[in-house]
Amino acid sequence: MPWYLFAAATPTLYSVSNFVDKFLIEKRIKDPMAITALACTASGILGIVIGIFTGFVNIGFAQILILIFAGILLTFYLIPYFEAMKLEDASRVVPLFQFIPVFTLILSTVILKETLSAKQILGLLLVVSAGLFISAEKIEGRMFRPRKSLYFMLLASFMYGLVGILFRFVVKEASFWTTLSYEYIGTGVGGMLLFLIPKVRKNLQNQISSIKSSAGIITFNNGIAIAAQMSESYALSLAAVPLVNIIGSIQPAISLVEGVILTKKFPHLIQEDITKAVVTHKFIAIIIIFIGLYLVYF
Repeated sequence: MPWYLFAAATPTLYSVSNFVDKFLIEKRIKDPMAITALACTASGILGIVIGIFTGFVNIGFAQILILIFAGILLTFYLIPYFEAMKLEDASRVVPLFQFIPVFTLILSTVILKETLSAKQILGLLLVVSAGLFISAEKIEGRMFRPRKSLYFMLLASFMYGLVGILFRFVVKEASFWTTLSYEYIGTGVGGMLLFLIPKVRKNLQNQISSIKSSAGIITFNNGIAIAAQMSESYALSLAAVPLVNIIGSIQPAISLVEGVILTKKFPHLIQEDITKAVVTHKFIAIIIIFIGLYLVYF
């Protein structure tokens, strides 16, 4: 299959997972980090299983450390992401992930010593401006106050963007499954590090009954998230990070449509602000983000 089909599958799957995350946070699970610790530890086991089948190929100590660090980041980026989801509608949070391509380009520029063109700089400014616009609480005259979720998502986007850069850096010299195996083992290490936090362990114990009653939904959601991440990783093994990112920029549009449909059809599960003014606000910001990313990468 062409790489762009895997790249397109990623935002589609992630958008579904985002709304399930929102449902779990609002209706079932008070502390999502306890679930994250479990899910990431399970990903570590998956990484070991993949490694057993691929033979744990030695790709070099430095490369293995890079991938384990990337896996840890793949765990810890979820901390600011979940904090943002506690504060805002999913369709307002998800577009802020479009800061990922911005950070990816900046990191690529720093690492590869490339220079940015005037068009790319304009594109970056448009993406940043749109991110500020969609996260704004008020835009009245000279008054501008970004929502707290913006700061959480800037951190989450930087961490996730770095994961893509590190994975692409190693996968160019190693096989996809070997690279994925070590990264997932790193994710497992991240999950175990979360268990070292007393609050996470305590909240896990306090939420056992909620976790058991939501086991089916949690398992489904983790499966969707893993499929999305694996799809993105495979696309990154075939194409440059910027090309994969530009296709991923369709995720905010998907999330906006899903948010409207879910709120109208299943208001007892998901309730987003779908007033005309708010939806128009989000739609304009999403269009600006897409234009900005197009200028950056084409």
